[in-house]
Amino acid sequence: MKKLSLRKKILLSAIILATLALLLVGLSYFMMMKLVFVSDNIFYGKKQSDVANELRTELLGRKDAKAVSFKNQDGQVLSGILLKRSNAKANLVLCHGYRGCKELMYGYVDIFPHFNILLFDFRAHGQSEGRIISIGCHEYQDVIAATEFMKNATQMQDVSLPLILLGISMGGASAIKAASELPTLCDALIIDSTFSDLRKIMIKGFTIKSGLPYYPFFPVIRWMFENAADCSISAMNSAFYAKKISKPVMLIHSCNDNFISPANTLKIYENLNQSKYSKVWIGPKCRHGWLHSYYSDLYRKKVSKFLRNSINTTV
Repeated sequence: MKKLSLRKKILLSAIILATLALLLVGLSYFMMMKLVFVSDNIFYGKKQSDVANELRTELLGRKDAKAVSFKNQDGQVLSGILLKRSNAKANLVLCHGYRGCKELMYGYVDIFPHFNILLFDFRAHGQSEGRIISIGCHEYQDVIAATEFMKNATQMQDVSLPLILLGISMGGASAIKAASELPTLCDALIIDSTFSDLRKIMIKGFTIKSGLPYYPFFPVIRWMFENAADCSISAMNSAFYAKKISKPVMLIHSCNDNFISPANTLKIYENLNQSKYSKVWIGPKCRHGWLHSYYSDLYRKKVSKFLRNSINTTV
C-alpha cells in the first residue's frame, strides 16, 4: 500500500477537522433553534395552536371576558384575555410556562372565581409578537407590562384591590425576577413548578432530549443561545432573585416532577426573606405544572389559606 505523503496527511486531517467542526456547528445550531425560536408544539395529539384556538373561542364566549393587548418595554405587542368579575376580591395575572400560551392557563379561571384575571402570551408565544424565547431572561419585562396593564384596566373598578402574580415554570421564574426588580409590583406571588437556576436546567434538558455529550456541544449551544437571545443564562437565577423579594410568596411543586425537580423550589424557599407568610407546598405525584388540574380542590384550599393569611383575601 502506498503511503500518503505528509502534505496529503495534513490535507486529509484538515478535511476531517473541518467536517467535524461543521457537524458540531450544524447540530448545535439545530438544537439552539429548537430552544429559542417560535414553533407549534403537539399538545395531546393536536397542534397547540389548534387547541389554543378552541380554548380561546370558549374563553371569549364568556360574558366577563374580552381580548386585550398591550406593549412591553421592547415595544412588542402582547396578546391577552381579561376577565373582569363583579365585586372582585383581587386582581390575578397568570404567567404561562415555556412554549405554552395563555389559553393553556384556562384551568385557573374556575379556581379563582372571584378574581379579575389577566391571561397573556409572553413574547414569541401564542398570539404575541416576537421571534426569540429567552426562557425568562427578558420575559420578566412582559410580566411587568402585564401587571401595569392589569392595574390600569381595573383602576376604575376598585383601586384598592390586591394584585397577585401566579406563574408556572418559566412564568414563575419570570414573575420572581420581575418582583425582585420592582418591589411594589404585586402584593403576593404564587410560584408553581419553577426552576432555581436556568443554566442547570438547560444542561439537564439538553442531555435528556438530545442524547449528545456535554462537550463539545453544550458550550457551543450556550454561546449561540446567549447571542441570539442577548442574555446570560447564568444570570437567570431565581434563587438569587428570591433574596430581593419582600412580598409573601407561596411556592408549589409536585413531589415527583421529573422535568424540574422540587429541589429547585426548596432552593428558592431557602433564599426567600423568610416572611412569616411565605409558604412552600410539595404536593402529590403529578406531571410537571399540573397540580392545579389533578388536585384542583386541594390546590384551591392551599392557595386560599395562603392568601387569607398573607393579604387577607380568599379565592
